[in-house]
Amino acid sequence: MSPSIPWGVWFEPTQPVERLVELALEAEKLGAEVCLVADEGTERDVYVALTAILLSSAELVVGPAITNPFSRHPVTTAAAIATLDELAPGRVWHGLGVGGSRVLEPLQLEPRRPFTALKEAFTLNRRLLDGKKAGPAMLPWFEGDVPIAVAGRGPRVGEFAAAHSDWVILSAKALADLPESAAEIRIRGSARVAWSAYLAYDELERRRALRHFAYMAIDAPAEIREQVGLDELRTARIRKAMLSGRLEVAAEHLPEELLDMYAVTGSPTECALTIAELRRCFDLFLLPMNDEATCEQHMAASAKILNLAARLEGDGGVSGDSGV
Repeated sequence: MSPSIPWGVWFEPTQPVERLVELALEAEKLGAEVCLVADEGTERDVYVALTAILLSSAELVVGPAITNPFSRHPVTTAAAIATLDELAPGRVWHGLGVGGSRVLEPLQLEPRRPFTALKEAFTLNRRLLDGKKAGPAMLPWFEGDVPIAVAGRGPRVGEFAAAHSDWVILSAKALADLPESAAEIRIRGSARVAWSAYLAYDELERRRALRHFAYMAIDAPAEIREQVGLDELRTARIRKAMLSGRLEVAAEHLPEELLDMYAVTGSPTECALTIAELRRCFDLFLLPMNDEATCEQHMAASAKILNLAARLEGDGGVSGDSGV
């Protein structure tokens, strides 16, 4: 059997649900094992999209990546996740985080204790999905087993996720920091690592990918913004452009070195070599899918890069337990 790297796609629900289903099925044909959909509040509803994908695909594991404790009540979220798993037992993940500007600002939500709220939501959801009572709430009709993934960029979220979750989703993580972060996760608990990174394998994809770092620029901890030279004025301009849907304008204020720090860049072969060299650091590779016009081409090119990375790893790289 030829070597492989487990991978999945991560969609922003900016396209009609029928289109998301088409893309998810195409990803499955190319070898994707997981399909995650973001919960962005004002975009297509995450649970409608996940239901459609789940019922249309043969084996894809689906889940929200991520939902939060503020725009949806945690009890309602647990019931939604349980309902999905009831439709297709064993093919559902739960994904939690504190939420970002894109989902919280349109709802005029300004959480004061996001980390505490995340911990409480995680604990409540874990109890309900384990068939236990959480306060007055219980899901007596559910008997499934749903892994919970946690995503977040702050150190407290990272430590909590490593110690308590089944999966830690690492996104907007500097490539140079990935080995240390993965090692810390594995020391703290039994969580597996899902690494999400943009693949910028030509000049066109470099331009496309840079736009999406606007989200990282406004939601990242201050020390990360400072590291890449984003002062308050620059960040404010990026925020204004991003929240008005003008990603091209937001990208004008982003330093291009962000790409080479946080994305997998270079020729397709160079990208494959980078992934192969980092293979020991992750159990699942997540491909962000944000550009509507080029989804099929980008998935196909990325699948080839991941297949090449697996062969390069098999020819002399290092491997790890990568079961999904």
